[in-house]
Amino acid sequence: MTRAICFNCGAKKFGAFTQCAACKATPSSQEQLETSMALCEHMHSSQQLGIFAEDIHQHRKLVFRPGVLDQAREALKDPQLVAMLGLVVKNANRDSPRPSSSPPRPSPAQAASHIKVRRDAPVTTDLHKTAFAILDVTTRDNRRRIVEQAEERSLSVDHELCAKARSELTNPRNRLSLEVTWLPGISPKRASAYCTLIRHDLDKYMSAAENEAPLVKSNLIAAALELFDADMDADDWASWIYQLASESDQIDAEDVLRLVNEDRAVAGFPLVSGPELVEEEVSNRRRYYKDAIKNAIDRLPTKRMIDVMTDVVETATLSGEEAAPLLIDELIDSYELGVRSFLEREADNVEKLIGSIRSSASNGVRAVTPLIDKLDRVIRNWDRVAQPIQVSMKSRGLEHDQSRRMALDVRGLGVDLFNEHQMLDQAERLTNLLRDVFAELPEVVNRLEEDSVAISNIQRDREKAQKQANDWVQEISFEGQIGLVFKDTLRISPNGVEWKGSRVALENVTGIGWGATRNSVNGIPTGTDYFIFWCDQHNVTRVQLNRETVYSTFIDKLWKAVGVRLLTEMLGGLREGKRYRFGNAILDDFGMELTKSHLFSADEKIKATWAELQIWNANGSLHVGKTNDKKAVLELPYQGANNAHVLEAAIRTKFKTGNPRLSSIFDD
Repeated sequence: MTRAICFNCGAKKFGAFTQCAACKATPSSQEQLETSMALCEHMHSSQQLGIFAEDIHQHRKLVFRPGVLDQAREALKDPQLVAMLGLVVKNANRDSPRPSSSPPRPSPAQAASHIKVRRDAPVTTDLHKTAFAILDVTTRDNRRRIVEQAEERSLSVDHELCAKARSELTNPRNRLSLEVTWLPGISPKRASAYCTLIRHDLDKYMSAAENEAPLVKSNLIAAALELFDADMDADDWASWIYQLASESDQIDAEDVLRLVNEDRAVAGFPLVSGPELVEEEVSNRRRYYKDAIKNAIDRLPTKRMIDVMTDVVETATLSGEEAAPLLIDELIDSYELGVRSFLEREADNVEKLIGSIRSSASNGVRAVTPLIDKLDRVIRNWDRVAQPIQVSMKSRGLEHDQSRRMALDVRGLGVDLFNEHQMLDQAERLTNLLRDVFAELPEVVNRLEEDSVAISNIQRDREKAQKQANDWVQEISFEGQIGLVFKDTLRISPNGVEWKGSRVALENVTGIGWGATRNSVNGIPTGTDYFIFWCDQHNVTRVQLNRETVYSTFIDKLWKAVGVRLLTEMLGGLREGKRYRFGNAILDDFGMELTKSHLFSADEKIKATWAELQIWNANGSLHVGKTNDKKAVLELPYQGANNAHVLEAAIRTKFKTGNPRLSSIFDD
């Protein structure tokens, strides 16, 4: 009975193979039919069956003993056999893709454009320098085949080189490192095709490598890197470097061990005993990948090399948000060592510029601006080189110390320019520079956000205070002419209070007062005289006028400009325990000490709390008296007593609050 193997799933079937009972697949090509028949002729042991089944699952080219495929092709020339198998071979599509058990893993390099090969590309790559390529043998060739090829190749290739390759490939211990550097698990035909394509069509070579196992793919990419032209786009360089790093991260020692042992079983070499031996060789191979990348990018101009490293690490880490493949981290560490001297030199220049800006700040904005322009250029140039390191550190949950120190120094400069020299625009410019350049430093970004909010709040408060100051200037400013013929100017402004050319600064005024006297003759009103006065520690200035509008407007301005300050200062002093004299009374925070007059005896001092006091106006004076004692009274004439209006305003406000202390009125 005819025996066959399903090319899709590897199931064995007896009888005409028209459809697999396991996976329902049907042979669709001459190659599948030939392979199925050859398997039946070649299957002499369970070990070989396992190897072929795995090869079928992985869609690898199957390797048979010499002559088996020729026998299968001869058998297919028999029309009766073809009819028995139920196949129409002549209509088979030899180019139809083989079914796959899982979709191909997307590659980050698929977007890369045409690969540009350097003009001075070496004739041989690392792929051609392996012992397998030197002898033109595969991992499935036995010891006899290797010896024969060594003898044949020594006629055209260096004899010692061939002898060394033969010795290494036939020694089971030395062979493992060579197997890991070659293309384990792929067919001889495919391996030979790669050695040809890398010389003549690098685009097809790299495209074909897409579906290979991680170790094979990594070896193929690493060998091709030395052919890349330095003028190739930085994005394309970065894509292939990242793909090599990503694939190398996926190399699994167990998988490599399986591939190696499968090939050794076919070739007749002793199997590798355990994955720890493979793991050591894989580690060595990863170091080779790093060296291959370094050697390749060392050929790039400095600017392009920096761009490539930046693109690589940003792609690999999603701009610092995810961990990069181990190879990328190691590559960035090597890069940091290479640029350290440049970064240190530029960091010194930044420190010098910061010192110059601090020294020039007292000379104003014009002196500082050119230096900040230069600082901006130096920092951006420095950051361009440090950017790959910053992103890599961020992906590892770390911060680049040198970047952090520089950012904090520049931040301190901005804070000083703002706080000490009121250079808001310059401080904001430095903040924006740091936010743009050091976005990869979380601590710095957080501080800058806080600074930005603080500066905005301070600026808003300053603008508000400036507006209030401007409003206050308008509120207190007044100028009026007094006199019928010879006019004198009564003026109040932020500069002070003026009358007849004499001016007292607002902050020097210690007392104020005002009042009015209605005049009449025989009961007939003849007008009102208005009086205003203010004093400092030395002099008292008095003004008399008869224009009510000027009087009422001026005292309103005087109260806002001076009265509020005097009231605030008095309440603050009371809270601190001070006492103030008004006439013959003593004021403290809890009440007043009044003087009670007696006709035939000495005056008596009476202490009264605010709850025991009352106030009223009478005869142009302020009266403060004890509620149950009409003789204990303080009388302050509005036109003569300093700050009678200030005291009255404080007491009336206190009575509205009900608090026991006079100074507590500001608490509400």
